[in-house]
Amino acid sequence: MIILEPSAGIKKATGIDFKLLSNILTMLLEVNHKRDLHIAAKVHKSRISDTSLCEAIDRNNFLIKLDQTAKQTKKFIFSSLLHELRHCCQYHIWKYWPDTGKFKTYTAYYRSKEEVDARKIERLTREVIKMYDLHVAFNSKFDDLRLNKLG
Repeated sequence: MIILEPSAGIKKATGIDFKLLSNILTMLLEVNHKRDLHIAAKVHKSRISDTSLCEAIDRNNFLIKLDQTAKQTKKFIFSSLLHELRHCCQYHIWKYWPDTGKFKTYTAYYRSKEEVDARKIERLTREVIKMYDLHVAFNSKFDDLRLNKLG
């Protein structure tokens, strides 16, 4: 299971239902990786301008820091989360954690296999947003119709 635990500031700034997003990402990634995932990631604001990053606490626990200086669109937030979550998967599944200190230039870092791989998952942003929005609309309609009760 993937658990995204946002800070109060991230909750307020984004307005995203992280429990719902966690459930969607768990379903998508576990089915496609054909394995159970046990990833818990705390999501906080990054203190480094124009930078989102992920820090590994151990193989199952991570700290994702989201850039707060960029335009905070749903697309930007979701693509950043997907990118950083891919780094979590790289470590959790394949025991691979990048050593960013080894890169001599930004180009070498940008072209490294872990960054290329993490940018690939960003291509799923639009589909994840659609799934999220459909679930929000479904849950709202379900509540409006009072389908959680008989009668």
